Amino acid sequence: MSTRPAISVCIPAYDMGGQGGRYLAHSFERLAAQDFTDFEVVVSDQSEGPAVAEACAAFAGRLAIRRVDFRAGPRQASANCNNAMMHARGGLLKILFQDDFLCDDSALRQVLDAYQATGRKWVLTGSAVTRDGETLERPMVPRWHDQIRFGRNTISSPSVLALEAGHDVWFDENLIWLMDADMYQSCHAAFGAPAIVPATLIANRLHEGR
Repeated sequence: MSTRPAISVCIPAYDMGGQGGRYLAHSFERLAAQDFTDFEVVVSDQSEGPAVAEACAAFAGRLAIRRVDFRAGPRQASANCNNAMMHARGGLLKILFQDDFLCDDSALRQVLDAYQATGRKWVLTGSAVTRDGETLERPMVPRWHDQIRFGRNTISSPSVLALEAGHDVWFDENLIWLMDADMYQSCHAAFGAPAIVPATLIANRLHEGR
């Protein structure tokens, strides 16, 4: 891997009702299977238990993982995600929530190809939901519209997002429920239209602790 990886996969992590380590390990398995390898994984960890750290250690030989302890930071997804982004070294920042995962082994390559081919500074990909970690339901192709900031989310979770590094574009840490829609609005304001990969590359996991 080069000194500066092409992609940083930015994962905000926490205990998640005792399931955080298990979900993260499953996501790591899918990352290790990617056919594109010039990437790092940055885990911003707000968990109190050892499971997230143990998952990171278990995959240290298969993935370039950096775990950043963020237990002293604000306990919210927006701040935790920003912290992962701030510690990333890659040219493209790929957001991936710990309970979601890449459901295509060429996902990172497809994201980078779209970024490079279109010249756009942010990329959105297709997604689906899963209840069991295997079966995919309700596939969704992201669609931009001018009312996105009001919460009419036609894009999906932040896990479908990648954006060029080096810009002052962050999740608003004053928001909880609309952090994703607000981020998409901010990206559009800063960069213009996104590149869209319609293929289903992200699985959004549905569970009680989500």
